[in-house]
Formats: sequence, structure tokens, C-alpha cells
Amino acid sequence: MLEPTLSFSVTCPDCALESVSVMSIAVIAGGLLSGQSLLLHSNCHDRYWTASFTEREQLRKSLAVLKIDTHANRTARPAEQGVPAALRLPYTA
Repeated sequence: MLEPTLSFSVTCPDCALESVSVMSIAVIAGGLLSGQSLLLHSNCHDRYWTASFTEREQLRKSLAVLKIDTHANRTARPAEQGVPAALRLPYTA
């Protein structure tokens, strides 16, 4: 199975051109949680740099708005797999 990724815009430190970068969600989350460096990349100059505080906050906000529906799928009864949460009956175990 493919690892989930996040596409986000980056601004090249050399020419200020915006481009799209893609990074594993697990790598982003791990770096944000542990305080480790996150390397960003711009295609125009093939340049890598360490994400600044502002860039890290942008990534944090991007992850915060992602809708990851793993909990709903874990608690749903087999007959309800794939049924939108709003249409499900309350779950009683």
C-alpha cells in the first residue's frame, strides 16, 4: 500500500518561485512532533533547505485540516463499512 503524502507549496529561497513539493505525512508528523529538521525542496534550483519556523507552522496547519477517518472505520460494524458517518445508526457494543 502506498504511504499517504501531502502536497504543499514551497517558495524557493534563491528565486522566490513557488512550486509544489510532496512529502510523506508520517515524515512531516514525525519531524513536527520530535522537533527534528524537515528538509524542503524546490525544483527550479534543485535546492534543499531546512524548514523555517513559519514553514513548519504551515505544515502543522495543513496536517490539522486533513480529515483522516480511521477511527470511524475501526468502530463501524462490517455492514456499515463505506457508509458515510452521518447515515450510520448509533453504535452500541
